Amino acid sequence: MYKNILVPTDLTDKSEPAIREALSIAIRSDGQLHLLHVLEKLGGEIDGELEAFYQKLAGQADETLTRWQQHFQSEFPGVPIEKVIAVGKRAPEIIHCCEEERIDLIVMAARTVKPEQKSFGTLSHQVALFAPVSVLMVR
Repeated sequence: MYKNILVPTDLTDKSEPAIREALSIAIRSDGQLHLLHVLEKLGGEIDGELEAFYQKLAGQADETLTRWQQHFQSEFPGVPIEKVIAVGKRAPEIIHCCEEERIDLIVMAARTVKPEQKSFGTLSHQVALFAPVSVLMVR
């Protein structure tokens, strides 16, 4: 049913349940996984100094994604896992990646918000509102 599954990640361990859930779906549907990490862009134009900064962050992100890719491919050998690194605002970049990679499901970790926080601006909420595909939020 879902052939191209996107898992946005902040590269922390809290992403692991979402990755595992996405892999479980992908293995049943002969699908593939796209691990996406977005480097949050600071305001303004990117000059040479900022470019070097983003390149360093992208390198670190690629190392982490490569480790995860190898680890999860050993557990789920039938599921191709692609790495994607983008620079920009997180929610718009996730939506953009959906269109570029022909994603048909987004699986992401959801933060638990306490009622007294009255915060409806979480990343998972933004993605769920604006994504052109179904979104599964994993706690």
